[in-house]
Amino acid sequence: MRSEPAQGPLQLRRLDRKTGIACSRCGTRSQTTVVATLDADWTRLVGRGCCNAWNKQLG
Repeated sequence: MRSEPAQGPLQLRRLDRKTGIACSRCGTRSQTTVVATLDADWTRLVGRGCCNAWNKQLG
C-alpha cells in the first residue's frame, strides 16, 4: 500500500490489489485499488470520484 499526503480530511491510498468498498459519501459500491480514508478512519472510505469532487470543493 502507498499513501499520498492528506488533503484536508481525506488521504488517498493505493492498495496492493482490488478491494470491494462502499463509498461513505455516496454509498456507491465498487472494486478499486484507490480509496481515500476520511479522517484516517479505515471504516469511512471514500471512492476516488467522490474524493476528487470533495478536493475540488476544498480548493
